[in-house]
Amino acid sequence: MLSLFMCISGGVSWENVIYPLWRLSPAWVVVFVFYVSFTYFAVLNVVTGVFCQSAIDSAQSDHTMVMQSILANKEAHIEKIKFLFSEIDAEERGLITYKMFEEKVGDQAVKAYFESMDLDVWDAWSFF
Repeated sequence: MLSLFMCISGGVSWENVIYPLWRLSPAWVVVFVFYVSFTYFAVLNVVTGVFCQSAIDSAQSDHTMVMQSILANKEAHIEKIKFLFSEIDAEERGLITYKMFEEKVGDQAVKAYFESMDLDVWDAWSFF
């Protein structure tokens, strides 16, 4: 048992274990190689995956990071909407009328801009 543990943990070389097993029976070599392969590829990968998932979950639930992300998204959306409304206000009067909005909402560029913000503007009056 100690030899099996030492082989998967790097304490002893496989070569030091395989030669004595070969003298006993080649079948033991096959069993040994299967054990090492299974341990490396199945068990150790699952354990590593559990630790990685735990780290990811703890990072996602970090309240400070969540709040920073929300604030960053809010600022980005505010800037996008300011830019969009400045594009709609072609006369640069600082206000948008329904008529101006209705004219621009049919434009493909404006539609694409709204879609980039995940807004579906199919009815100008409802949105306005």
